[in-house]
Amino acid sequence: MLSKTTLWIAGLIAVFVSSEVFAARNIVFLNNPSVQDVKDVGSYIVNGTGKPFFSDLVLFAANINGNDPNTPMLYYNTEMSTILKDNIHVVRELQKKGIKVQISYLGNHQYAGWSCDMSAQTATKLANAMVADVVKYGLDGINVDDEYSNCNGNKKAFYSVLKAIKSNPYFSRKVLTKALWSDFQYFSSAQYNVATQLSEGYEMTYGGDVGNLRPYVNYGMNERILFLGISPQYTLASEARPIVKSIVDGGYGGVMIWAPNAFLNTTSASQFYTEIVKAQVGEGEFVKFVP
Repeated sequence: MLSKTTLWIAGLIAVFVSSEVFAARNIVFLNNPSVQDVKDVGSYIVNGTGKPFFSDLVLFAANINGNDPNTPMLYYNTEMSTILKDNIHVVRELQKKGIKVQISYLGNHQYAGWSCDMSAQTATKLANAMVADVVKYGLDGINVDDEYSNCNGNKKAFYSVLKAIKSNPYFSRKVLTKALWSDFQYFSSAQYNVATQLSEGYEMTYGGDVGNLRPYVNYGMNERILFLGISPQYTLASEARPIVKSIVDGGYGGVMIWAPNAFLNTTSASQFYTEIVKAQVGEGEFVKFVP
């Protein structure tokens, strides 16, 4: 017969394991956010735990500009510059709450980008420039969005940029994540499979189909580092809960929410996030906005 002490310890272990299994995370992308948008991310609180609803914020987006694939330049628009150069304190406030802050780099309808046909030296130079700015602004990682370039599709160049980021010693303990969409060519090559370089992936078709994550598992990514994207632009709050339940049941890492700052106020956002947390934690849970 087990002693009371043994049963008590077993109970603690069970609680710990349970919390680890169901610790889903929620990522938010803010599209050209205001300073207040960034500040508000830390104000959505899960009632039962008192902790922030969001684990990560991705600032969307800085750009890769240039008229030649071998002379790319990083560009920060007004919104990004206002946050990074003039109001970095709002980022620090989120980080103090345990929220990681990444920046996304995106093509800009020019002849430069993540997967343009560039030399190995250019790939390393581009990677190092990104890492230098992430370190400069004290950010927690880089998000890869390989869209809107007038040149793209080079698997070797794309892999080389990601590998150079990951191998940069100043990027140690930071995350390299990817917007996942129409990109299987970058995973299907044994030699240049970018799954080996990524910390996490966020699927961005916004159709609510958790099956869209399965190919990335087949290409070598663990379920726990994959997140299905939803957006209030396409999904009503009433529709969010069953989608999130399918994510939980599939053993995936959590939810990525696209651009709520463009479609929701703080009240409707709290309601939207409550539907998500009910699927992740239980019917009695809710999200509140605490400015």
